[in-house]
Amino acid sequence: MGLDDQYPESAVLSFKPDLQQDRFWEIPSNPEQRPYFVASILSLLGNWNICYVWRHLGSWPDSADPNRINDQIELQILRGIGLPLGTADVVAFSRAEFNQLVTLIFSTTVFGWSVGEDLYIVPDHAQHIVQTDHHGVIHVSFKRSEEISSFVAEMDGRGFPLPEDVLDETFKRPEWMKDE
Repeated sequence: MGLDDQYPESAVLSFKPDLQQDRFWEIPSNPEQRPYFVASILSLLGNWNICYVWRHLGSWPDSADPNRINDQIELQILRGIGLPLGTADVVAFSRAEFNQLVTLIFSTTVFGWSVGEDLYIVPDHAQHIVQTDHHGVIHVSFKRSEEISSFVAEMDGRGFPLPEDVLDETFKRPEWMKDE
């Protein structure tokens, strides 16, 4: 695991070598489905005790524009979770803090609108990398390709199938979409 050499200026976290061992799921449009969606992904990451969260290319905000209600609400959520606001610290969530981690990811799916606000989530066993994406998807990278089909099947069984097509022109069609 490390920064992807293909994107040296973007600090993209990936497994090395990158063998296209990832999938992405569209974030549900109904906000009430999002916590279950996020919890499903986290639950399928295996036996982890701690998940580390890094705000990609940004820091945890410590203030909000008083004229932007979304920024104010997001800041209240982040304060409530107890994040180290005003820093670029990596935050560790224990399994006992599962609900706080789901809340953080949920908040990011609502308020994250730029690459700097995307999150990387890595469980302590380092077998997966989860990335929220301001384009309305969550990526999951797998260290071992043999885990992909069971993860995909379990997500599908929970009502979250893989997308059948890329969402917009900003997405490159991944190899796994070409094969399926």
